[in-house]
Amino acid sequence: MTTSPERVAELERANYAAMLPSARVTPGVEVVLRDDVILTSSASLPGHDSNHACLLRTSVERVGELIAEVMAFFQAQERPIAIYISPACKPSDLPDRLLGKGFSKQEEEESWMVLEDLPNADIPSSYPGYTVDLVSEGEAELFAGVFLAAFGMPSEFAPIMAQLLRPSIGLPSVRHYVARDAAGEAIGTCSLLLHESFGVLGSAGVVSDHRRKGAATSLAVRAATDAIEQGVDTLMLQTAADTWLERFLRISGFERAFIRSCYIRDDGSSR
Repeated sequence: MTTSPERVAELERANYAAMLPSARVTPGVEVVLRDDVILTSSASLPGHDSNHACLLRTSVERVGELIAEVMAFFQAQERPIAIYISPACKPSDLPDRLLGKGFSKQEEEESWMVLEDLPNADIPSSYPGYTVDLVSEGEAELFAGVFLAAFGMPSEFAPIMAQLLRPSIGLPSVRHYVARDAAGEAIGTCSLLLHESFGVLGSAGVVSDHRRKGAATSLAVRAATDAIEQGVDTLMLQTAADTWLERFLRISGFERAFIRSCYIRDDGSSR
């Protein structure tokens, strides 16, 4: 799939615009949408997934000033400086400029997958034996616990994650789902964020005993069905590039729109 830089910029911007409603009600979370850069930060989640700049689009004359501004933003928060570079960024020598500023390109790249013309896509049926329901405010910690278990993360983080999640539950443009097996045990999670004709899938995970048995597909089917009802035409998500999950997504009808690379500078100094 060949995606123009302008379409890449549209997809990236829609992704962060879909995050805005949740960010506005979540303490310590900030998403800044500008024409020349997007900034996202979280006081509770220190990783570069939640703290980075992206979609830098400026002139050769101003690029040095913009990089310095991004660096100062994260240095003020005493965090590593992470910048994601996609085909929509400009000027074209931006990666070389970051390397010259002491940034290091990370080995793992991010693949942005899209399912276009969603209303006419061949959406499979959910697998028998699984049910997928919207999460209520009282189930925030349940969602958090299942998500953490799916990724092998310590369960003691569940109250913190639930606190961050709870304000977004019930927002018109936000859906959080939990999948249960035939015995009623919660075994998977997924979220859907909506912005205009775009839907963004995230927070998807299934506990190890139920992987590759249909739980993930059931979560995706429920989210896709709801997205169609909300007028979504393009469904997208991000995953690590060149993995079995990306291959599975391609088999399921998604296409790779573009690759994004992360550049990190973690010494906290300025040049």
